[in-house]
Amino acid sequence: MTTTLIIFLTWAIVKALKAAKLSNRYLPMIALLIGIMLSFIISVFIQDDNLVTNLLIGAWSGVASTGVNETASKSMNAIVSTVGNLITKSK
Repeated sequence: MTTTLIIFLTWAIVKALKAAKLSNRYLPMIALLIGIMLSFIISVFIQDDNLVTNLLIGAWSGVASTGVNETASKSMNAIVSTVGNLITKSK
């Protein structure tokens, strides 16, 4: 549950930064750092003793959020392209 939360929050923050015209070149590294920071904050909040494990999970979550964004973007582009091709073929 915590990993999913970190992935979602990281994805949302990076999406907001992307909308602010931040260079795409830095977004994966920013996502990694945000994932680590969110993991640290959550670990302190719930008083978990496995800080190193949680930081690694946060790093993984940050990287995963970048992959989620890429997968969603490519999937949507493929769907739109397929629907567009079907519409133009039917005319």
